[in-house]
Amino acid sequence: MTSSERNWLSAVPWESVVSLNQALCQAQKLEPLHNAKGVPAAKRLWETSAPKRLTLRAVIQVCHDAHALSPFTFNNGNTFAAIARTLLEDQLKLVTPLEAQIIRTTVCHYIVDLIGAKELQQVLRHFEAKLGQAPATGLIEPATARHTASVEQRA
Repeated sequence: MTSSERNWLSAVPWESVVSLNQALCQAQKLEPLHNAKGVPAAKRLWETSAPKRLTLRAVIQVCHDAHALSPFTFNNGNTFAAIARTLLEDQLKLVTPLEAQIIRTTVCHYIVDLIGAKELQQVLRHFEAKLGQAPATGLIEPATARHTASVEQRA
């Protein structure tokens, strides 16, 4: 994805990632444990990515790569999937609830390695084309007035 670059992670410092993991663990009555090898690498990846302007596809990849480094013992995947879900919410308002769920699920499954990059790209391309966007650009950009009106009519 080459267009629609934003500072997606600027509002999510590493400390927020750790806090989210702690909250997820506490909700399940688990002690939030860290992986001594994974934390420094994941933190470094996150902190070097946070100030950058990234495409949505690139920020999904950062979440995927941070998950792969396994900084957290419990809720590692849930932590990075939750961040991605939150980052997607504004864009998902432009599609139907069913389409939003398909995108959300696909992105989260990619982050935790339940599907591969090819499947993720297929879903992203499908919805970009539907919204009249150039393939492999920025997932769901501000839609045309025609599409926005059709979404509002469904609500």
